[in-house]
Amino acid sequence: MRIRIVCPEFNAYEGDAVFVALPSTDGELGVLPNHANEICTVKAGIVRVSDREMGTVDHRFAVEGGYAEVTADEVVILAQRAADVDAVDPEEVRAKLAVFEDQLSNLSPDDARRAYLYNEVAWCKLLLAA
Repeated sequence: MRIRIVCPEFNAYEGDAVFVALPSTDGELGVLPNHANEICTVKAGIVRVSDREMGTVDHRFAVEGGYAEVTADEVVILAQRAADVDAVDPEEVRAKLAVFEDQLSNLSPDDARRAYLYNEVAWCKLLLAA
């Protein structure tokens, strides 16, 4: 089956897979070829892709949330943000996390930028936990 992970700015991944596991809001959803058609919401978490055989994980992508459409021969994940976990530099993410947390600690409780910074902190923590 074909899998595509699409973000507003770029196509994060496109390839063939024998199995995909994605973090839906109803729990982890495992998809094999010929899966029943389904549309679900995707929560922040890790998408695991097996290219060759069940039981292996060939690619891991952190996703920030969005939607997934599953058909018999394709999985399309429309994510707010996605990153290939193997391409992430942990030291760079830790540095960004420290900056975001520092900015957050210096804001007043009613500052509108808090939501943005909370989101960035959560994204950095997801990348580091993967």
